[in-house]
Amino acid sequence: MAEGVFNVAVFMGGVSTEHDVSLRSGKGVTRALQTMGHVPIPVKIGQDGVWHLDSRAFDDPLAALAHLKSLNPDCVFIALHGGFGEDGHIQALLDWVAIPYTGSGSMACGLALDKVRAKAVAQSAGVPVSRHVAFDIRSWRGDSAEAIRLVRDVVGFPCVIKAPCQGSSVGLAMCPDESQLAAHVEAILPIEGRVMVEQYIAGREITCAVLDASEDGSLLPLPLTEIRPKRSAWFDYEAKYTPGACDEITPAPVDETARCKIAELAVLAHEALGCAGWSRSDFILREDGTPVWLEINTVPGLTETSLFPQAAAAAGISYELLVDLFVRDAIRRGPRRGR
Repeated sequence: MAEGVFNVAVFMGGVSTEHDVSLRSGKGVTRALQTMGHVPIPVKIGQDGVWHLDSRAFDDPLAALAHLKSLNPDCVFIALHGGFGEDGHIQALLDWVAIPYTGSGSMACGLALDKVRAKAVAQSAGVPVSRHVAFDIRSWRGDSAEAIRLVRDVVGFPCVIKAPCQGSSVGLAMCPDESQLAAHVEAILPIEGRVMVEQYIAGREITCAVLDASEDGSLLPLPLTEIRPKRSAWFDYEAKYTPGACDEITPAPVDETARCKIAELAVLAHEALGCAGWSRSDFILREDGTPVWLEINTVPGLTETSLFPQAAAAAGISYELLVDLFVRDAIRRGPRRGR
């Protein structure tokens, strides 16, 4: 394992709808790096796309990266969520300039963030997913009646409508019946120009974090967390980022059979999508005890209320040690060159 003190650029903020959450993750990472003796180099990206680095502002990302390169960082800690952070774009830029970074590579990130394509890959690997359909704005405008019929016949009601490449429950709506479908689609469709409509599955919300930062390449599923929102009908943005808005129980009170199965599926999804460093898979545990995979997060939140640090703590890994593990893993993997 790499040893010593490292200069670590912390990317936070970004242009996505998860800008504020990313800033919170980045600040937490920065404090942890300082605690572990490393030297953080904060890189704040505004929602206007301007990079703030070393007391300078850069309109051009390539100019910002060139300046960052001159500061000789050992790696980049990616604390960006959503578009241009978790979708492979920033990873590809770092591949181009040969700077190591935490987490998954550009191709895995892009695949994982697209819930429609991620489900197809996970399902082909044997991971059970819910019934779902997807359509874009052209097909909706051309024949919304056919799209509604498809939802009715394939997915059924109630259902969940999602903008496929958003995170933190942004661009998500619960639809109880067909009468409300069109209004929800019209509200969410402009976010990306397409929507995914997914079967609503009654059950318990369970998440499983996977730690992939060991020297020998082994994957460690961390203790499960059950999420029980107190005021919301599901784990929405408010429930995720408002302290006390939900009960997050780690380890989750599930039987050993369910625990093992969920952990197995989380590792399987991580491997099938080509993830690295870490990931967090979300599940619904049906009333009959069978888990259904919902999605995977390649840059899970690292805020004070985030789930991955909670799972790590339950396994005896402190927040500071977790951040240190990710840094050392990034340096050990080295530049990805587009992998």
